[in-house]
Formats: sequence, C-alpha cells, structure tokens
Amino acid sequence: MRLLVITNLFPNAVEPTRGMHNAQQVAALAKRCAVGVIAPTSSALPDETRDSVTVRHPGFFHVPLLSRPFNGWLFARAIAPAIRQDTFDVALANWAYPDAYGVMLVAEKLKFPFATTVQGSDVHALFKNPARKKQVLRALRASRAVFTRSRSLEQLLAAEGIQAQTVYNGIDRAKFRPRDRAEACRQLGLPVERRRILFVGNLLPVKGPTILDRAARALPEADVIFVGNGPEPVATGRCVGARPHEEVPVWMNACDVLCLPSLNEGMPNVALEALACGLPVVASRVGGVPEIIQEGVNGLTVPAGDADAVAAALRRALTMAWNKSTIIDSVKAFDWDVNARTVLNVLEKIVKS
Repeated sequence: MRLLVITNLFPNAVEPTRGMHNAQQVAALAKRCAVGVIAPTSSALPDETRDSVTVRHPGFFHVPLLSRPFNGWLFARAIAPAIRQDTFDVALANWAYPDAYGVMLVAEKLKFPFATTVQGSDVHALFKNPARKKQVLRALRASRAVFTRSRSLEQLLAAEGIQAQTVYNGIDRAKFRPRDRAEACRQLGLPVERRRILFVGNLLPVKGPTILDRAARALPEADVIFVGNGPEPVATGRCVGARPHEEVPVWMNACDVLCLPSLNEGMPNVALEALACGLPVVASRVGGVPEIIQEGVNGLTVPAGDADAVAAALRRALTMAWNKSTIIDSVKAFDWDVNARTVLNVLEKIVKS
C-alpha cells in the first residue's frame, strides 16, 4: 500500500520543530508501508528527504485571519498539482481545516479515498465559528475514516454524529528519557540547587503562558523557564525561545515540574514527553489531559484559566516526593509502532473495500 500524508504541520527548513509528532508518526508508518508527504508552507520550499520519506513543500498562499474562510480552497489549490503527480492508494490528512477540507475538494475531482486525523485546536477552536464548523464537519463526513488524538475529541465528534477512533500518539523514547539532573544542568548552564518549573510550547493565548506568568509571581522559591516563541508577553521567569527538539529533553531533566496551563488541548505531546522523562506535570483539566494525568501519581490537574490554582498546584508539586519510575510507567502504552499499526489496519481496509 502506498500512503500519502498531507498536512501543514510538519518540520521544514524554516520551522524545524513544526509538527514533530506528525514527523514521528510518518517515520513509524514508513517502516510498514510506502509513504510520501505533502506539507505545504507559506512559500514553496525545496523537496527534502526525512527518515527516508520524500517530503514536498508546495507554496500555500494565505493571509492569516483574513483569508480563513477561503483557506480550504487555497489549500486545495496548493496541493492539487503535487497530488496529481503522485501515485498512491489512500491519503491521510493530519489536521481538519484547512487540510482535510482542501484534501476533500481535490478528492472529489480525482476520486481517491482519504482519512482525517483530528488533533485538538482544529476542532476546539474552529467549532466556535459556525461557518468553519460546517466546513470541518463536511470534510469529516467525506472522510472514509476519522482518527482522534484523545477520547475527549472522539466524544466531541460523536455529539456531531461523526464516528471516530482514538489512536494515541507515541513518544520518542530514544530522546525523551530520564537523564542525570546535574549533567543536564551543566549542559544548560543552570545551578543544580535551584527548583525549576518548565513551560514548553508556543507562547499563544490558548497555551496559557500568561496564566503561568501570573502564577509564578507567587512562587519565589522556584525559577520559571519558558521554552518557545510567540506573541504572548511573559515578565516572570526566563524565556529561552524555541529550542531544537533534541534539546527539549535536556531542559525537562534539568527541571522539577512541567506546567501546561492550556485553555484547550487535544492530547498534549509535551506532557507525554515530560512524563517519559520522569517529570511530573501540572496541567489544566482540559481535552485529553485527564486521560494521562493520574492525580498525585504523575501530576496534578487544575481548572483552566485559574492562575491561583496553578500556583497552588505547582507549590504542592514542588514539595511532593514523586516516584520517577512510576511516572515513566504511566505512559508506557504510548507507542508510535502501536499508532502506526492501528492506523494502517484501518487504511488497508479502506483500500480493499
């Protein structure tokens, strides 16, 4: 079987850490079948090879916010030439809008089957707009199969009459594993004796960096480190910007707790990766978070948007005696090979039908 993955969330030369979870899934899929990737970017970039998979980056012209009602059509226009040049049995769109909608428009003309993976904000955020919600639902109803990153998303779609299957992401355990704290601190130039709270993600409102920023003012006993870029201002703590993916586990092993104060989530990969390092997580009780956080065992959850609750949970997390082995074991079921086998089993049935 030849699979074509189509997504705007994929690493490229300009944004090397973009959509790393999709790249990891593709690498796992490529071990079991032939895979190609079309990953549009704001301006066309040269084709590249990643994990022995050819990745094409056609230009996707759009104006943020202003062109959103037409982005599905613009996405279709961007990917259509690349799709026409490819030979494949089934396509997988790894984002609902504009990706799956654009794939649907092309599939209607070229008559090929496709499936869609819904990841989080592509439903949580877009469902708030009636027009975008209608477009997303149209694309999902045209999909031969729908995968979700969490049961929470599966239930949300079920309420709209969309049958979906939850397939959890995996973890790159070669990178995300426990390491010596002193050595991690040495690599990053951090004092070993200081307690540290870590935030990893885009500095966007939905990720809640300003919520952690407010909470940190009540926690002078700990340093707060923000790893990521974005427009949200943070005044308390240290922002080191976006870091290479292979460096993130070093930051995790140099810190005492990961904080994920998001307003909504699908299944946060950064939380899975932190837990794989043995790092407890304090996170908002949203989306798929309750599916991975066991209260007091591998982390703590708080109401979304409540800075005081975040501060209290972080203070508690910093004083608890966590069992690192138990934290690591809590995510042992999250495996990219399992993900790939499950997805391919469904796609092979689509091809045979």
